[in-house]
This record gives sequence, C-alpha cells and structure tokens, in this order.
Amino acid sequence: MSSEILRIGDALVCVFAGDMVLDSEPVAALALTAALDSRPALLAVDLSGVELFTSTGLNLLLIARRRALAEGIPLVLVAPSPRTVRMLEITETDTLFTVRTTVDEALRQHRPSD
Repeated sequence: MSSEILRIGDALVCVFAGDMVLDSEPVAALALTAALDSRPALLAVDLSGVELFTSTGLNLLLIARRRALAEGIPLVLVAPSPRTVRMLEITETDTLFTVRTTVDEALRQHRPSD
C-alpha cells in the first residue's frame, strides 16, 4: 500500500493505492493521523487506487471518522470501488460516510458558502 497527502487550498486529500489489509494498516493509519493533525477544513480520502479493502480498511476509516467528527472536520470518501462500497453496505456503515466520485466534486460540495 502507498499513501500520499495532498494539500488543495485548506483541504487535504489522502490518496491510497494498493490493498487496505492488516499489513498496510500502519501506513494508512499514519497518513490519516497526520492529515487530521493538520486540522484541514476538509479531509477527502481518495480510495480510487485501493484494490482490496478489508475490515482493516473499514476500521481505519471508522476511527478517522470518529476523530474527524469530534474535531469538526468533514471527512469524505472519494471514488471507492464497487467492492469497497459493497463492504460498507454489508456492514451497514455506508450511511456513515459521504461519498463523492472525484476529488473535485468533494472540494466543490464542501466549500463554505460565501
């Protein structure tokens, strides 16, 4: 698994690629923690490059969501694969996350009103 954190204005995008499995948990957890530590106006988690999404990935997202909610940081999932969406549906956690198809859409939808 690889991760990258991109700053776009006052938002951060965590981009993940590869498998979100037990072996990759430290990499993903470190990226999500670092992003949340920066207190962005929005945290978008780009899952478009994630090939295998297991309960480890789900737990990481739930932990990040809990912290983001506590700190008032909107968290959005971007482009999860059909398998990832299915995992969210099966575990009935799909309603806990806002999902957008692209990073641009996530940024547009969560921009504060002028």
